[in-house]
Amino acid sequence: MPPTSKALRQLIAVLYLHGIRTWRYKYSFINSSLNTMLWITIFLLGVIMFVPEHELPVVAPQVFWGIALWNLISYTVIYVSGWTTWFLVTTGLVEEHLLHGLSVPMLLAGRLVTVIAEAAIATPLVYLVLRGVAGPMKLVDNPLLLVYGLATAEAMALGYALLLATLALRLSIPGPMLDITNFILFIVGGIAAPVARLPGPLRTVALLTPYSHAAELIRYAATGAKPYLGTWSEILISGALGAALLLTAHAVYKLVESKHLRRYGVRGVGRM
Repeated sequence: MPPTSKALRQLIAVLYLHGIRTWRYKYSFINSSLNTMLWITIFLLGVIMFVPEHELPVVAPQVFWGIALWNLISYTVIYVSGWTTWFLVTTGLVEEHLLHGLSVPMLLAGRLVTVIAEAAIATPLVYLVLRGVAGPMKLVDNPLLLVYGLATAEAMALGYALLLATLALRLSIPGPMLDITNFILFIVGGIAAPVARLPGPLRTVALLTPYSHAAELIRYAATGAKPYLGTWSEILISGALGAALLLTAHAVYKLVESKHLRRYGVRGVGRM
């Protein structure tokens, strides 16, 4: 069988697997989506209370897309790196996939099926809460650029999550325990607020954070707020960072697989 055909069959099988698994656990991720929305509502109300009424048409869409992006990033990290130890390691499926020549990174990346399903529930709920507080708002000004920004942000999140998953396989530590930056990045990483509005030192931190560049594009596509480094610069930087993180994750996994997993197997007990 040609390598391309084999990879395609594996991809279809992985998507089918995660689609079925997501459906079987539908009540669990629906509950998770509702809980996420309730926690986010606290943040939303805290922000909106201090925004002048005449600024709401601009600020509300920025807040919405900031939260939508953070949800997407958070779900990806949890459902890719966390699932590695919650399920894959505890059920002993890593070695089985290796023995059958199946791609473990592809299996983990297939978790995006669950990520998209949960985001599809939580994001509209966040919109309804914001609309109830701020009134009707325009969410999209440039659909193509919005899709590009979300796609590059997801590529960054997936690359980061695969790196955490690989470290979890190598160090026998649950992925989320290695992820100590997720919530911090929401505040100082240019996701919750435009880079231009951050204080000087935090602005530098945000520019060094991959997600901030995709977030700047998303805000521009939604409200027309000009990116801090310029539109074309952010388009190039976002695409380059997304590709770089995915390629780095792939290279690191291949190294860990050849030097450790195929020699010693996986040592870990997952999370309770």
